[in-house]
Amino acid sequence: MSSRIEIKCVSYDEIPGILEIYSSFVKDTPVTFEIEIPNVEEMWDRVSGILKKLPFLVCLVDSKVAGYAYASKFRSRQAYQWSKEVSVYVHPDFRRGKIAKTLYTALIEILKYQGIVNLLAVITLPNFESVSFHEKMGFQKAGELISIGFKLGKWHTVGWWKMGLNSDNLPPVKSLTPFNEIENSDFVKEVLLKAQMQIIL
Repeated sequence: MSSRIEIKCVSYDEIPGILEIYSSFVKDTPVTFEIEIPNVEEMWDRVSGILKKLPFLVCLVDSKVAGYAYASKFRSRQAYQWSKEVSVYVHPDFRRGKIAKTLYTALIEILKYQGIVNLLAVITLPNFESVSFHEKMGFQKAGELISIGFKLGKWHTVGWWKMGLNSDNLPPVKSLTPFNEIENSDFVKEVLLKAQMQIIL
């Protein structure tokens, strides 16, 4: 019997499943520099804040959160507004189904439609799997910050990987389209439906 797969914009109901994935990264790894696990309400406050302007996508397999991907603000100065940080997390049980690639592909397509020009991924090093994944997606290394975060009893280095969505270096759009204005649009629905068809389980 085949699994029921859905890729959608996240809702409150998926927050416990997101925390199930994220908690292990917080507790056991330097993948994220967060140290305290947020509770459901704290996580929803973050997510709902992101959704006002940027996409936060989730992949469900038989109603279970298998992975999620989102964009967030890079820095606050106005000239940075066309550059966003992106992240993707996948449940250990679903690492072989192209979920990360599919979520990122859909996320990037939506961000480009909004007028975003640069995407940045932060990777705690060493992490061959994540570096390889991002470079296959089209990201290029932009730099390193040596021994910048202290977690789990040691200092960690992070690398920055960048993807440009404006190959001609043209001026950006004057005003980005907020995600909450297009969340229910035919464009986003088509992107998500196409993404669902790419998952292999």
